[in-house]
Amino acid sequence: MRQDNTYTLIFLGAVALASSLILALASQLLKDRQDLLRQADMKRNILIAAGFMECYSDAAEARREMGSGVCKDVHLYYERHMRALLLDHLGNAVDELETRPELIDPAREAEKPKEKRRFPVFLRIDEIDGREAITAYCVPIYGKGLWSSLYGYLALESDLDTVRGLSFYRQGETPGLGAEIQSRWFQDEFKGKKILDANGKLVSITVLKGKADPASPLAAHQVDGISGATLTTKGVTELLMKSLSMYEPYFNMIRRGGAAYDRR
Repeated sequence: MRQDNTYTLIFLGAVALASSLILALASQLLKDRQDLLRQADMKRNILIAAGFMECYSDAAEARREMGSGVCKDVHLYYERHMRALLLDHLGNAVDELETRPELIDPAREAEKPKEKRRFPVFLRIDEIDGREAITAYCVPIYGKGLWSSLYGYLALESDLDTVRGLSFYRQGETPGLGAEIQSRWFQDEFKGKKILDANGKLVSITVLKGKADPASPLAAHQVDGISGATLTTKGVTELLMKSLSMYEPYFNMIRRGGAAYDRR
């Protein structure tokens, strides 16, 4: 009996080892494709925020598109129309060739000492009257919702005040409630809203508990909330202010007439 158990244990151990080796090999073989899909998803959401593409109408549409071979087109379009920069906490551009700006995790950066943090910014470049011009500034936004961390991108027009677009690409909120932050109708509400008050001070955008009053003097800085998702939308309000505040040194430099990037 003991001998039979020994054989069984040896057999199970061999099966477990073989399974582990197969899984490890499959993971390694698929790593490049997984990295490509991840980068394509990030770049597509940057393009959505910058106004080049429409956001997904639902999660099923996202899965269909990302599995349909569109990744190559996203990479090409991104490289043609966007320029990525890395900034330090003072808003100065830094040159770190080994770092991919679109893959920087804002949550991990927040854990680093202030002087070691890096802030990516993505510039939409269009040709106007035969010359290159920056028509939008896109930055990552990150914060906490009710159940999960929320990740997205917010793009501003060249005036660094008006919202060009917004895209949330990762969240784990309640389906039908907080998860609606990733829906097209919610993200479209932010287009045209203002982040600065009449004195040029950053006030960001507030997601209300109910409906915004178009007649209110604050309407330019407010969007409608999501019914039953008060804590999630409160998290969106907080993360917008926090994320935009990190870029104020860079934005203020441009507002004062400084160059957005080195054109050499």
